[in-house]
Amino acid sequence: MATFDEHVKQAQRNLQFLCSINANASVPDCIDWQVTVCFYAALRLINAHLSQFNLQYRSHADAKNAINPRYAVSPSKLPEDEYIAYTALQMLSRRSRYLVNEKDGQIGASQAAYTYEKHLAKALHHLDRLIVYFKVKYSMNLPPVTVRCQEVKTTNFIHISFK
Repeated sequence: MATFDEHVKQAQRNLQFLCSINANASVPDCIDWQVTVCFYAALRLINAHLSQFNLQYRSHADAKNAINPRYAVSPSKLPEDEYIAYTALQMLSRRSRYLVNEKDGQIGASQAAYTYEKHLAKALHHLDRLIVYFKVKYSMNLPPVTVRCQEVKTTNFIHISFK
């Protein structure tokens, strides 16, 4: 089982990669990858959290159930807002990876659901919430995240800053 520190180290690497891919002018059309990296950075934070309870899950569904605040018996549950942020990031990542919009509930949708900069803005918002929560809860040392995203309309970010 990977340790807390190993998960945190991987989250740090994911956050650094997010900054790198975002700043790389030779790949300007990689919003889908940026959203996916946001999710995997969050997943590493979730896995670090779960490791504190000697839990390690191999499926996204099991990890999601372990942090679900509606499961009263789960010692690893998250507060509602952080759980929602994680599940929203997971859906945005699935959109990016599979071109599906899980919100519409149509398995046989006739159109591909592409990922745009507005989706990256949402992903960054959710990631920021999770970073702040886990930094406070576990005193994690996470690198600063500075990215470009014109669709961000608020300055209510705490850990993520914008160019």
